[in-house]
Amino acid sequence: MNTIHLVGISGSLRTGSHNTALLRAAFTGLPDGVTARIVPLSDIPVLNEDRKEHPDVVGPVRELRDAVAAADGVVFASPEYNWSVTGALKNAIDWLSIGPDSPLNAKPAAIVGIGGGSGTGRSQSHLRDILAHNGLRVVADPQVMVAGAEGRFDGTELVDGGVIEDLHAMVGRLVEVIEHARRSEPVEIAGSVLVVGSAVRRTGEAVRSITEVGYRTLTAHTAADILDVAKHRRIAAVVVDIAADPETRRAIDAIDDGVPRIVFDDPGAVGWDVDAAVRDRDDSD
Repeated sequence: MNTIHLVGISGSLRTGSHNTALLRAAFTGLPDGVTARIVPLSDIPVLNEDRKEHPDVVGPVRELRDAVAAADGVVFASPEYNWSVTGALKNAIDWLSIGPDSPLNAKPAAIVGIGGGSGTGRSQSHLRDILAHNGLRVVADPQVMVAGAEGRFDGTELVDGGVIEDLHAMVGRLVEVIEHARRSEPVEIAGSVLVVGSAVRRTGEAVRSITEVGYRTLTAHTAADILDVAKHRRIAAVVVDIAADPETRRAIDAIDDGVPRIVFDDPGAVGWDVDAAVRDRDDSD
């Protein structure tokens, strides 16, 4: 394995942040050939299009962009403020996403978070949507969502063995995604993969699996949803739950016959099937 370098970005600026502590714990006991460091956001100014080239702005923003560009993968620690990502994290991503040379484009990534009743579930969901703009390959599972800090820390250091194990498993999966990305560049497709699910949970799992291999997604759960999406958006492939009802399947049949169709039973593995179908079609064109 060639050397892999990771960077961690925490959406919390607080010195004693538990989310930043998750990153520190994730970066202990790294596999051989993997290095990592945390990039702070405390000096990143608020994005203002009028000041993008101001001397006070270029330094810290350039350092952030260079750090992400030099990394093979990014781990985001996402606190949850008002059921979403923090302003600091969104601002940093806005800076990173600017321009055709954005260092985020197609970058492998993973998300962790601690806090709230859902363990930052809403924040992480919103962050996945934000990162889809630049086509990041975000690890599907394990999802590290830690509901509360009580009893998990000694000062500012994570000591909960179960959470540490989950973090290390997440890093291991991120390394696998990076290695896959190195072996195979993503295929450029005109449009998104439409995921048609029979249940929200299964649809979400399929979306995460497809995103992990580098494709944008849209979702639908009813025949009306399918027809509406197909009318207004360009569909590159259709992924349908094996449990979909007959009406839903008839709506899918109305979509262009040239679009690959993949039926899934295991939503967590469908990403690889989509990748294979898209590549087979690309080779035959």
